[in-house]
Amino acid sequence: MTEDRQDPEPLERRPEARAFKVEDLLPDLRRGRIRIPPFQRGIKWKWTDAAKFFDSLYRGYPVGTLLFWEASAEPAELLFGALRISAEARSDALWVVDGQQRLVSLARVLLAPEPDADAFALYFDLDQSTFVRPPRNRAEDPSRWLPMTAVADSERLMQWVFAHVAKHPIRRERTFTLGQRVREYEISAYLVRATREETLREIFGRTNATGRRLKQTEVFDALHGARGQASPATMVQIVADLEAFNFGPVEETLLYRLLRVLRGVDVIERTNDGPLRLSAADALAAYRETAQTAERVIQFLKADVGIPRYALLPYKQPFVLLGKFFQHHPHPRPRSRDLLARWVWRGALNGAHQGNTVSTRASIERSVSDSEDTSVQRLLAMIEARPPVLPEPTSPFNFRHAASKLQTLALLDLKPRDLQSGAPISLDLLTGPGDRAFSMPVVAASSRGLLVQSVVNRLLHPKRPRLRRLLIDVVDPVVLASHGISEDGIEALRRGDTDGFFTARAGFLRDHFERFFARHARWNEPDRPALAALVVDDENL
Repeated sequence: MTEDRQDPEPLERRPEARAFKVEDLLPDLRRGRIRIPPFQRGIKWKWTDAAKFFDSLYRGYPVGTLLFWEASAEPAELLFGALRISAEARSDALWVVDGQQRLVSLARVLLAPEPDADAFALYFDLDQSTFVRPPRNRAEDPSRWLPMTAVADSERLMQWVFAHVAKHPIRRERTFTLGQRVREYEISAYLVRATREETLREIFGRTNATGRRLKQTEVFDALHGARGQASPATMVQIVADLEAFNFGPVEETLLYRLLRVLRGVDVIERTNDGPLRLSAADALAAYRETAQTAERVIQFLKADVGIPRYALLPYKQPFVLLGKFFQHHPHPRPRSRDLLARWVWRGALNGAHQGNTVSTRASIERSVSDSEDTSVQRLLAMIEARPPVLPEPTSPFNFRHAASKLQTLALLDLKPRDLQSGAPISLDLLTGPGDRAFSMPVVAASSRGLLVQSVVNRLLHPKRPRLRRLLIDVVDPVVLASHGISEDGIEALRRGDTDGFFTARAGFLRDHFERFFARHARWNEPDRPALAALVVDDENL
């Protein structure tokens, strides 16, 4: 059920329209009256966004409207970047429904304990009238660079003026102009008073469901996440919990699509539909089911399909379809798992899994059946026969593309060894930042020609200085073969014949790719279901 919930509570009073000067918001931030609700997303802005925001304040440009929920708040330790606040309990706290990024930027830029203490630290260039990061050369001319931490208080700004720009009339005038414009800027705001947090969530969801400010997963978490002490309670938490399987971070967007499919609604959230609404009980169940199903999918991809990391999944569509299958058949027979693994590989190799919305919906419909074997056979029927062309080792390599991910999986199948020690290379040593890419340094960085951009010029190996020299010095044929390099290939490289090395390695990898993909896709093997599914009960004759 997706609509088993109470209608949103109407507001007894219309929101109160207010206008807050920046200099009035700063004491509320410093005393902890302004609070961030637990369902709010984290900080998404960078210092460049904060700089644009302050530039708008300075120039008098519109900066949007704030939305507060006035309600009580417990004592809490608040952290805005480098600014730490011990907030007392109060009955008139202003909980931020819309405007978190702007308000946090005000606190981090203007109220930081030291001018350079925060990652959002800004200075105002009094000659160019621009907001910049802390200048490295400000000691050479300190009167040019105004730290924004001096702007929050008029008395403190006056002291800075006397200390630095008393003899610079133009800079002095610009300093006072900046301070006045920023402190006296009025930001429009609405104050909402409601008795239920669910009403606040509903307002937040509606405020952020349109436009491009929040991702769909963030809106869903804002409406439904972090209720009580249940776990998991947000998409972010599901991603964190799945890290225990050493599969790498799964995208929140994909998990949200899985959640929608498991709830029986369209896999894609259309703009006109708005965010998915669930009751508190259904939301808790949806988070839990999504996490459990994702675990089954990950275990299947690692153990049965042979895809050890999420970053190596050629296409994302199978993750959702497998989740729907496991929802109906959580413990499939070994034969079904084997056939599903073939389905994953075949669809990756012929591109059938790249799937648009229409094909995804059709695949989901075919994967839903009371019969495990019928579901598997329907999925296999949607995958065409062997493609005429397989990933070619001489084609341009780009890890973001499915074909290059397939090539990387084939290279991993060779069980690459360290060029210096000869020991097997751990997968953890190959993953890049965020586990989104793999360490694949080139052999010949200065070479020319088409093959220099292909996988034949890359090693699945941790980056090392003078890697080519290390490779040339390898004499163990086992280590060389673990990187798809033949004796002819390494001899060519030792002679300085890079093109000959590329050609020899391309031949080695082409043969390996052919065998590797055939072993997983099993193009020529029958796809009949388990024998148990073919046995007909005598009573049904």
